[in-house]
Amino acid sequence: MKTPTLVISQQEAKLIALDAVGLVGNQDQTVLDVIDRFGTLQIDSVNVFERAHYMPLFSRLGSYDKNDLDSLTQGSKPQLIEYWAHQASYIRPENLYLYQWRMQYYRDRAARAKSFDKENSKLIKWIFEEIRTNGPMTSAQFEHEDNYRQGSWWGWSTVKRALESQFRQGHLIGSGRANFSRIYSLPEQSLSTKHRNKTIDPYEARVKLLAHGAKLMGVGTIKDIANVFFHTPTEVKAELQTLIEKKIVYPVQVQGWDKPAYLHKDYLNFETKNTKPNLVTVLSPFDPLTWERDRAKRLFNFDYKIEIYVPEPKRIYGYYSLPTLYKDQLIARIDLKSDRQNKALLVQSAWHETHLPKANIPTYAKAITKHLKDVQKWQGLERVESKGVGNFEV
Repeated sequence: MKTPTLVISQQEAKLIALDAVGLVGNQDQTVLDVIDRFGTLQIDSVNVFERAHYMPLFSRLGSYDKNDLDSLTQGSKPQLIEYWAHQASYIRPENLYLYQWRMQYYRDRAARAKSFDKENSKLIKWIFEEIRTNGPMTSAQFEHEDNYRQGSWWGWSTVKRALESQFRQGHLIGSGRANFSRIYSLPEQSLSTKHRNKTIDPYEARVKLLAHGAKLMGVGTIKDIANVFFHTPTEVKAELQTLIEKKIVYPVQVQGWDKPAYLHKDYLNFETKNTKPNLVTVLSPFDPLTWERDRAKRLFNFDYKIEIYVPEPKRIYGYYSLPTLYKDQLIARIDLKSDRQNKALLVQSAWHETHLPKANIPTYAKAITKHLKDVQKWQGLERVESKGVGNFEV
């Protein structure tokens, strides 16, 4: 007899999702608590308000010292290194072995006839000798005739392209940043012998990553779960079946969703009635709650699109508008800029969702205004200035 599929309401799915990513309130106490929950912390260079990797920590920890993150990436054996986990991301060095299959994929690509690596084998050998002699280096520190910006690959020099190729293949380690430039090191310079020698079957590695993705989502479609560590759904169909067979995830139906969903075992008996989200916070555009845009729409009726790449005349909500959480709802998007020269947090625009009850808008506005003062203080600024653009007065 076939076991009936568990049915989860939209509200239950929402509360599970908030709890899973640590946004119910006071769940994590340290930077490493948050990163261990995520498994990966996406890095982004846009700095109009704050770089994206600092923001998920603020959303969960409040006004923490950003050096608490930076210090974890420094030293001869850093507690955080970089790899392509979810885009360019910080991960724990002890988890690098889980990406050996991805490194092999990049090595296989590099081994093709007339590949970049083959054509530049002498340069790559020289790069390794330079790092071995000088210690970890940024791309700008290499003195070479080919280290100049070119027209392709985001203007990368041949040296930078070589460094990135070897980084993706795991031959070099991303060990911290200097003025936001990646520092490259040899594995033996940044990883313990134990971490360097750890191996795993590729299939088992993907199962482990998918299991972590399922736990971080709480409940999600295969696309939601696969996206955590940047798989495509077709890549991990067999791995998902393994998780089902091992009862790590359970197939469920979420009311209102048109695709099958999967519930992590930790949420099988989750008491949503006792879950009372209390956080009010802006979120990074790359927060795990919203980085899968379709999921944000399914869970919160929040149709979010970052408009960095939209020409200014066509922008609706602003260059760097941030999803804004009020307890268990995404209620607004607020475009912020840190004007450090004038020591002001600029609210370029603020828009509340039009479906919200009008009677509740003043309550939301009061809470967000208070939160923006906390944001201003965290940024080391003296005041909040609103340009008055949008339908939300904060």
